[in-house]
Amino acid sequence: MPKDGWCKRMRRICVALLALALVLPMVVVAAPAAPTIQGDPQAVAEYTAAFQKFAAARTYRSKLGSTQGTITRTITIEVVRPDRMRFTMPAGQFVRIAATMWSIESGKCTKIPAAIRLPNPEEIAQQDGDSTIQVARLGAEAVEGTPTQAYNVAVTAKGKTIQQKVHVATQTGYPRRIESTTAEGNAVVDYWDFNAAIAIEPPC
Repeated sequence: MPKDGWCKRMRRICVALLALALVLPMVVVAAPAAPTIQGDPQAVAEYTAAFQKFAAARTYRSKLGSTQGTITRTITIEVVRPDRMRFTMPAGQFVRIAATMWSIESGKCTKIPAAIRLPNPEEIAQQDGDSTIQVARLGAEAVEGTPTQAYNVAVTAKGKTIQQKVHVATQTGYPRRIESTTAEGNAVVDYWDFNAAIAIEPPC
């Protein structure tokens, strides 16, 4: 089945995924040693350490949320590195293993004949080497009951600057939340369950 025909048949899932994919790839954080990170030495060291831990994690879960106008959409992504992801949203579910994908809607599992654009937390956590990240240490804050250290972050890449507020869990040192404002809308990315026992297998 052609990709366009598949999306027409599963319109609710495609609309939600495409809306998120337009906003969330703009939410970028530092890959280890890739961009130039500037600011207070303590803030830079803590920020860099958090994303080095992120890069080394075998598994994790994330929740991606975007707001465009009055519409808010969310999707939960489970990741088993190097190439397994499960996407869950109110309209249905996707499973991706390497280049193969499946969709599940209303209890029906379908292997997708052509790849579609998906928000990818692995891409969200990377930046080009010519990017500059300015980090400033803020105060301690709680994110859904988790104590965190907050940072004000400005990411400049390809002539654009994105303002972020990054929360790092004080007990684990892993990123907990990234809040961003972009021209396309507002986005929030939550992270948890690093190195948890997550299994992702072909659903059908």
